[in-house]
Amino acid sequence: MSRTLKATLGVASALLLTTAVASAQSPAEFYKGKTITILIAGTPGGGFDTSARTMAQYYGRFVPGNPNVMAQNMPGGGGLVAGNHLYNVAAKDGTVLGYVGPIAVDPLLNPGGNARFEATKFSWIGSLGNTHSVLAVWHQAPTKTAEDLFIKETIVAGTGAAATTDIYPKVLNAILGTKFKLITGYQGSRETFIAIERGEAHGRFASVDSMQTAVPQLLVDKKLIIMLQASIKRHPDYPDVPTAFEIAKTPEQKQAMTFIFAPSEAGRPIAGPPNLPADRLKALREAFVAMTSDAEYKADANKRGLDPQGPMSGEEVAALYAQVYETPKAVIDQVAAAMK
Repeated sequence: MSRTLKATLGVASALLLTTAVASAQSPAEFYKGKTITILIAGTPGGGFDTSARTMAQYYGRFVPGNPNVMAQNMPGGGGLVAGNHLYNVAAKDGTVLGYVGPIAVDPLLNPGGNARFEATKFSWIGSLGNTHSVLAVWHQAPTKTAEDLFIKETIVAGTGAAATTDIYPKVLNAILGTKFKLITGYQGSRETFIAIERGEAHGRFASVDSMQTAVPQLLVDKKLIIMLQASIKRHPDYPDVPTAFEIAKTPEQKQAMTFIFAPSEAGRPIAGPPNLPADRLKALREAFVAMTSDAEYKADANKRGLDPQGPMSGEEVAALYAQVYETPKAVIDQVAAAMK
């Protein structure tokens, strides 16, 4: 046997032995001394970033073995860069998770597009809470009421084709008849609000807690007016502001609104790559439930302007996306055509 072949066989045997040892480890043994990285599909400063970093501060306390947890921003493509990386590149051993919920339906809406994943195959860990998007418009903009959205052009800022900042105005224009003009390509949440203050755009679609985190003073000073809710149900903070679902008139329009807003029910979900070891996935899910039930974590999240109410387990998130992926093709095609 040649030396080269012996060396190759030796390396292969070592790798198999390492894999076997890792597989035999309990979650506590595996995670002891390790670091879990949470990829954030966005730039620093917004609600996604703040909530993921809050999770990073607490999560390791509840994971067996008490690993370190760090957050890492990976912006781009409205979340597709992070989603594709998590699904195809990241280690599949439970040391890399991702905050990638907004792009989960992109493969349905853009088959053959830039999404390189199947959302139902992510290892869903749980959701930090529901997101509730609204249309925030600058107080000096010509659009003053929800009715004006069907009469006057409203310029909105977006961050990428796969982001709800872009999806919502396109779908509402085509299906309900609003008159949004989208200016997209801003890197993240903070940049869109800067653009609004500069007068480059009239407003944007954003989650309530994202605004409370990124631009709380603009809300307090009523510089931003909440004009429409991109949701099925009204947010308790805005009981007098209509939802797009309520504005929809026909059954087909309401079905399309239900599909497009369903991911907001999952809110801010955390996923692992496909095929995580079952015992580690179970441990990560149980740790997530324990963290989101912890009084200290909830108090800190509230202090940071987040809304930790309505967290979901990993099993619940997985079931929700499974339901979304069963939406009739005719409805999905209608929404996809609207976006284009």
